[in-house]
Amino acid sequence: MDLTDLLRRSLPAPPLMTLLAALPLHAAPPLRFLVVDGHGMPLAQARAASGGQRGAALGPGIIKEWQDALAAELGRTPVSLVLPRKRQDQAVARRQVDLRCFVSPEWLSADAAADYDWPPPFMDVEERVVGNAGAAPVHTMADLDGKRIGTVHGYQYRKLAPLSDAGRARRDDAPSGAALLAKQLAGRTDVSVMRTLDFHYLQRRDPRLARLALAPLVISRFSLYCARTRYSSVTLDQLQLAQQRLLQAGIPDKILQSYR
Repeated sequence: MDLTDLLRRSLPAPPLMTLLAALPLHAAPPLRFLVVDGHGMPLAQARAASGGQRGAALGPGIIKEWQDALAAELGRTPVSLVLPRKRQDQAVARRQVDLRCFVSPEWLSADAAADYDWPPPFMDVEERVVGNAGAAPVHTMADLDGKRIGTVHGYQYRKLAPLSDAGRARRDDAPSGAALLAKQLAGRTDVSVMRTLDFHYLQRRDPRLARLALAPLVISRFSLYCARTRYSSVTLDQLQLAQQRLLQAGIPDKILQSYR
């Protein structure tokens, strides 16, 4: 009998708990993000779903970068469920969602907002009027009287509603921010309303948009949240701590800077 056999026979068997501790832990479940379809850059670039699946997949953009960073901070793998607005509540009811980012409780009904826990917001967004570079800038709501105002289909603009309801201005919808500005360049609208971040991104990439300029008039400012479904495997404390660490590291500003 050699020394190795002697040691093997003389040493006690390791306790059960030691053996269990050496086994690999089960992988954490993926972090399921709910994303509304129809976004354009810089928020997201839609892609056809792969593997024979129907619908759209989440492509590059601000939404994907933030969700990837948040999932990594939580030690999870991100998975995005990209759906039309009308099907989002159904996905939540079917317990298919953990987090819904880039949303505000103000955009949801009271019943829908109650399906989520709401940590502090992680990003602020501003919408302003876009006018023609050579025209008089829009300073007040009265300056919009008689104007054809380009807006994005499906979006609510509470500050504009009194104008359109009273017939003082006409809302003219387009499917996206890029289509909105194309209509304005073609003279089909007088002004547009869009996020300042989107305008700067599009103007940098399209020389024709030098003919347009942001006006001083702010239509809205709002905060964006990552809402947690009540059944999510991520606790509200875990979400808040992960988000706080990313904010302290300046991650949202770094993401936005690459699209400005």
